[in-house]
Amino acid sequence: MSEALTVSKGIPRRYAMMGLALTALFLCYIDRVIISLAAIEMQADLGWSNSDKSSVLAIFFLGYLIMQLLGGLLANKFGGRNIFLWAVLIWSIFTMVTPLAAEVSFTQLILARFMVGFGEGAAYPALYSMINKWMRKDEVSSSIGFMTAASTGGTIFAFLVAGKIIAIYGWPSVFYLFGALGFVWAVFWLWKIPAQSELSDDREADHRKTKRKIPWLLFVTHPAVLSLYVIAMSGAMVSYTLVAWMPSYFADTFGVSTTKAGIYSLFPFALLTFSAIAAGLIGDRYIKKGASTLKVRKRLTYIGFILCVIFIASLVLIKNEYLAILFLSFAFASLGIAVPGYSVMPAEMLPRHGDILYGFVAGVGTLASLVTIKLTGTLLDKTGSYDQMFLIMAAGGIIGLIVFAVFATNKPIYGEEKINV
Repeated sequence: MSEALTVSKGIPRRYAMMGLALTALFLCYIDRVIISLAAIEMQADLGWSNSDKSSVLAIFFLGYLIMQLLGGLLANKFGGRNIFLWAVLIWSIFTMVTPLAAEVSFTQLILARFMVGFGEGAAYPALYSMINKWMRKDEVSSSIGFMTAASTGGTIFAFLVAGKIIAIYGWPSVFYLFGALGFVWAVFWLWKIPAQSELSDDREADHRKTKRKIPWLLFVTHPAVLSLYVIAMSGAMVSYTLVAWMPSYFADTFGVSTTKAGIYSLFPFALLTFSAIAAGLIGDRYIKKGASTLKVRKRLTYIGFILCVIFIASLVLIKNEYLAILFLSFAFASLGIAVPGYSVMPAEMLPRHGDILYGFVAGVGTLASLVTIKLTGTLLDKTGSYDQMFLIMAAGGIIGLIVFAVFATNKPIYGEEKINV
């Protein structure tokens, strides 16, 4: 390892980068999730219908979608470190102004939540770019697992703490508090991660010297790429929709308080945290022992989605709140197994443009969740039940798994893309 890749006390710089980046993702999901809890109180205070609430929850994902599509391009061009910093600053600013926007008008609130999503959408493609250019090949799956764990850790923290803060200080307080923490983080990122640090990595230099034109046609025609879009849509339909609606599901279905709904909602994310880390470590362990990377990626994805579909579909039969917690927890744990499988594949298929492809894959997933989040509110107003959405999620998982099984590959798909990554 070159001297340039280390920081004081012999800590590899790639680990310092990951530590700070994971902290930012922890904050990212706090800022994303607090609206799910606050919206319960905001709906009562501001007189929203369920459709209004679904609009507030869904508009975040429209901004998120746009920057997921652009974030990979920007990270590929300007470096993941810089784009990641700007992402944190943008979402932190607009998290803090959310209460003020809600006081001004519903339109201003929609705009503020759009901008929170706009900032957060760039975070994952930027970090994905850094992971695949800084980390060793046998560290990538576990890095993706830890990336997922950081986001779920933030979700757990938000559900555990935010409801209590709202109960004591009111719903605006959580936006002020957690939005401000992003600026504290930015100081450490600027201090510890130099702007040019990526260039000291020989592999990063190789990427920059030998870059080719972006293979746009493959992004919309290659069957393996399309299979990633489909599986990402299937996963996002479950994870993003339930991030937005899970507290309301517990409150509406079982009549629990906002605080209790938040506590109930943290259990699925707790299991997701551990399963994502475990699956990533196990996947990397098998790869170190010589197992085919494609077999490892596919097996993790198969196991995760098959189990997730079973548990999500079973929720329509469950009328007990504790069983609902259990089955939702198992469903999310199953997704945690799948993520270190299919999420690693864009960089393996397109080593020089994996960050861009990852942004598009994640963006397509977000588009699907944008539809299902809004559709959930519409169905609730008409039926008063979440059952239809659980069945739609399960059906999406089955379709995604079939398409992925038939077409997915992690072999380089663009001529001379076969470089050592």
